[in-house]
Amino acid sequence: MLAQRPGLLHYHHHHRHRKIRCHTTLSPTRQVTTYEKSLPGVEFNADGIVSYTPPNLPRVEAPAQVRPIVILPGFGNNSNDYIAPFGKQDSLVNSLKARGFPVYVVQVNRKDWFRVARALFTIRFWSSTLTTKPGYTWYLKRVNDAVEEALQETGAEQVDLIGHSAGGWLGRAFIGDPDFFPTGTLQQQQQLDTSGSAEISSDAVGGAQRVSAALPSLPPLTMTLPQAWDGAQQGGSVSEEETNRLRPNPRVRSLITLGTPQKPPPADKVRDVTGGAVGWVHSKFPGAYFADQGVTYINVCGLTVKGRREVTSEGKVVYDTKRARFPYEYAYDSYNQVCAEGQGNVGDAVVPLQSAYLAGARQLVIPGVWHSMSRVGTFEEESGVVWYGSDSVVDTWLSAYLEEAYGRSA
Repeated sequence: MLAQRPGLLHYHHHHRHRKIRCHTTLSPTRQVTTYEKSLPGVEFNADGIVSYTPPNLPRVEAPAQVRPIVILPGFGNNSNDYIAPFGKQDSLVNSLKARGFPVYVVQVNRKDWFRVARALFTIRFWSSTLTTKPGYTWYLKRVNDAVEEALQETGAEQVDLIGHSAGGWLGRAFIGDPDFFPTGTLQQQQQLDTSGSAEISSDAVGGAQRVSAALPSLPPLTMTLPQAWDGAQQGGSVSEEETNRLRPNPRVRSLITLGTPQKPPPADKVRDVTGGAVGWVHSKFPGAYFADQGVTYINVCGLTVKGRREVTSEGKVVYDTKRARFPYEYAYDSYNQVCAEGQGNVGDAVVPLQSAYLAGARQLVIPGVWHSMSRVGTFEEESGVVWYGSDSVVDTWLSAYLEEAYGRSA
């Protein structure tokens, strides 16, 4: 049995000394760490918001033998949100291109998302046992088209995917769906069960997860989380036979997820708005499922807004429908929908941290970064705040991307 020894990580933030107590297990292949506290020390203002301070990081430049990047839009977003949002050139695509990355965006119009509604007429939607079919088949086909275009135009053999919001878990589904493997490959012969299952597996598959917290004025703090940090809330498993049978799409080398809800809400507390689709992905490809087969996973989430709603003495939530919601109220409502816990929960104003974690992935927690380029609750109004794709933010997760996917620092 491997010996355990306690360790202590220290860092300074705004002149305050914060400690994270760790217990480290030494292993020939990985370092597994349990912890008492895992999130960076941040300060919320009176409105429950953390301000963003750009880290002192060098500008990332693409490596010489760079693979093309394919961006997967989030639910309700269109392609232009990543190319020229609100008619402006300050975009994720242009930030990546300025750093030398060839970039492609999955072609999606806002109205295309109504295609998901076809699943509303199935029994599986109302029983929360849907897979990605039929509601998201059209989206995965668009991803495949973008991947093929990127490979044909660049001559590369593989691409790296960036999935924003729902694009992240749909990217996980795409990597494992043999319907989109190259014709005639051995992997295409595998049969993926899309009959649907509401049984959710443990996040432990894929091994321990690495976490980096990008603090203002400090480089990212990296640690390794336990294999199933929230395993008590999940049950089930993927059989050894199925694990040995499934293979990743050979055309995908990496997946970066930005503000992605990686797992469904507790079934006994709130209905899964995807009808079980995200739960099926979480069950079929839990955690960084294909990491041991060469796929790199980098998961990014913001620590920005604390959800809050006024509650009466009887414990009932107060809703004032005569005015627009404050960001902390919107966050409460969104977190409650995503994980059934809105009060006091923290995240990027849409996705709470506890739903965004992906076991086995390189995990980045970035204080002050919001979920989207548009104002919360809308798609047509500019947010006016930094989000994952802002030029001042991208170097934080691109640095981790270069380390994990190319084995080099920025």
